[in-house]
Amino acid sequence: MIALRPAKSDDVTAIESCLTAAYAQARAQLPDLPDVTGGIAGDVADNLVFVAEKGTALVGVIILVVRRDVLLIANLGVDPAYAGQGIGGRLLSLARNEAGKMHCREMHLRTHAGLTATRAMYLHLGWQETQQTGNVVSMVKPL
Repeated sequence: MIALRPAKSDDVTAIESCLTAAYAQARAQLPDLPDVTGGIAGDVADNLVFVAEKGTALVGVIILVVRRDVLLIANLGVDPAYAGQGIGGRLLSLARNEAGKMHCREMHLRTHAGLTATRAMYLHLGWQETQQTGNVVSMVKPL
């Protein structure tokens, strides 16, 4: 069973490991993919960070940043060993609920243009691509 909970400072190393695993294949194919593990301790301290656990294993993470009436999904990763179990969808649903609690009007995210499967997933979930600058694709989901 997958449990979702707010991250704690003790989770930083496990979050970094989860994100490293989640992006390993993409990093091998996209050398310009930015670092996704830097600043995790600061994120846990300053932003909304939630983790997904299966037993004692941390298997997914979402990092949310509130900017006035917008919720930014700064990072979302699921350990590939647990892919296909709906963990990413549950974390996105949690983000949507948090955005509602904070009366946000929309959610934003940025992804790499080369992550075509990721982009397709977000489009399927109702997100809209609003801008592409180089390899950075900005997306929005009105609430």
